[in-house]
Amino acid sequence: MSWLALELYRRGMIKFGKFKLTSGLESPFYIDLRKLYSYPDLARRVALELGRVGNVDRLDGIVGIATAGIALAAYIAALYGIPMAYVRTERKEHGTQALVEGEVQGKRVAIVDDVATTGGSIERAFKALSDVGAKPVIALVVVDREQGAAERVRRLGLELRSLITARQLFEELYRAKVIDRELLSQLLLYLESARCSSD
Repeated sequence: MSWLALELYRRGMIKFGKFKLTSGLESPFYIDLRKLYSYPDLARRVALELGRVGNVDRLDGIVGIATAGIALAAYIAALYGIPMAYVRTERKEHGTQALVEGEVQGKRVAIVDDVATTGGSIERAFKALSDVGAKPVIALVVVDREQGAAERVRRLGLELRSLITARQLFEELYRAKVIDRELLSQLLLYLESARCSSD
């Protein structure tokens, strides 16, 4: 997936510095895929590839995790012609007060998000979907930061599939001479220490 690493970097979706993540962790890099939809050709290519990796054409639906996973799920659903739903971050206090929006009861679905770190968002979506009778069978993300998400998702009985891992992403950027050996070493050391702390 060298094309993906280079496209994400070229379009400013991979940043290096000091960042606080949704999970509360601090990180020397940030992957900002919310910008992906400003580039429809790239978003379409990513959605097609993620749908292929997840064999979504064999499923009953796609479920996006709010907020970043919703647009990605919508792209995949439209491209593959399958139903889409989404899981809110918190129950709304008006109307039906639903946490899950869409028809999912009894359906085999893929949970979709942009980036996985610890897997907490995927686990919350899995529980919300299970509570309304859906059958999540796989979790799909564009980038797996390799900080415990795959293991956490596996404990739910699901497989986490990604287009690229953080390690692969950095190695591709190094091969393309976008980052130097020193930064690559720092990033890989961070990933290793983050992986060990999640075990």
